[in-house]
Amino acid sequence: MIVQKKILLITFFLIIFSFWVIYFLNRDFFELKTLFIYLEIIQNYISNNFLFSFFIFTFSYCFLIVCNFPIASLLSLIGGFLYGTWLGGMGIIIGGTAGSLIVFLVAKLFFHDYVAKKLLHKYLFIHKYFQQNELELMFLIRLIPGIPFFAQNLILAGLGVNSLKFFLTTLVGLSPWAIIFASIGKGLEEIFIKDQDLSFSLIAKPEYLIPISLIISLVIFILLFKKKIKNS
Repeated sequence: MIVQKKILLITFFLIIFSFWVIYFLNRDFFELKTLFIYLEIIQNYISNNFLFSFFIFTFSYCFLIVCNFPIASLLSLIGGFLYGTWLGGMGIIIGGTAGSLIVFLVAKLFFHDYVAKKLLHKYLFIHKYFQQNELELMFLIRLIPGIPFFAQNLILAGLGVNSLKFFLTTLVGLSPWAIIFASIGKGLEEIFIKDQDLSFSLIAKPEYLIPISLIISLVIFILLFKKKIKNS
């Protein structure tokens, strides 16, 4: 069993390492301009192989999440550009949730004991607080921007989160961002022409920030309400 776990871990890291080698040797290919160079070919392929092309997009998104690709948000925009807000958003949700779950399960299988003994053992109050407010905090981690997605998965794995709860909170928490990025992606060609950088400013608009703020406010309200009930 130990040998099998080592083989699985080595294989996992070899796949990730191979991807990063390919990426650094072909960085120009992974730029946004590549999409528009081959846009006609890509659109023709999607028209003739719609379901399979959507599967490729979803799988690619999942794979990039597993590899901790720094600009997975670019692929989110591309998904919206090629498939529209709702279908593109669905691909992002499925791919992002599946990729996160893979990272979570691998980290939980191989590194949970290390994190629990070396890190959380020194800060038991964190683990205790997390257990008392598990679902709420998991939603907040997913909804509030700033924490790298890969780090979120590792933190939750280290805390020993239940796999089903991880899956559900990731699915729900990722959905608003997926729809927003897919919606922005519909105007990707204009973004490319204007040579805009991919940054938070792209979603710093009322039509995007208001729904996200409402969701975050709801989670915070639940947290405060729960705390008030406990203290009463």
